[in-house]
Amino acid sequence: MSKEYKRFSFRMSGFGLNRRISNKQKMVRTYQPTYQLNPRKRFNIENVEKILKRIVNSELADVEYSEKLIPDLCISLAENIRTAIKEENYDRYRIIVAVTIGQRRQQSVHMFHSFLWDHERDAFASHNFENCHIYANVVVYGVYFD
Repeated sequence: MSKEYKRFSFRMSGFGLNRRISNKQKMVRTYQPTYQLNPRKRFNIENVEKILKRIVNSELADVEYSEKLIPDLCISLAENIRTAIKEENYDRYRIIVAVTIGQRRQQSVHMFHSFLWDHERDAFASHNFENCHIYANVVVYGVYFD
């Protein structure tokens, strides 16, 4: 082989195949399939309801309604609930937390959530809270992800 051919083949083999990944790009992890159809630990509704009652009652006990503070309170409450439930190690479950807080003014509220649902593996828990100034509805969905 001539030197020109070797140089050309080296350049072509390195073209696009051995690109270095910049710091901004993330490495994508690929996992092998486990062929596991059922969760190792099921979503325990009673345990999640206890966590909901404990966190919601402690954080919202003395809260008064304020248009500026309630959105941040909803976000922090959802994050606290989500981290507490994730500590229970429900592997292969997506944890979805929906928090609604409103001002009490003698009104009625109807809430509906609609999903595609697997009755054998998916579950949800909810908790309603009221004090003199606010009402709160917290729903946690555990959706099995295989």
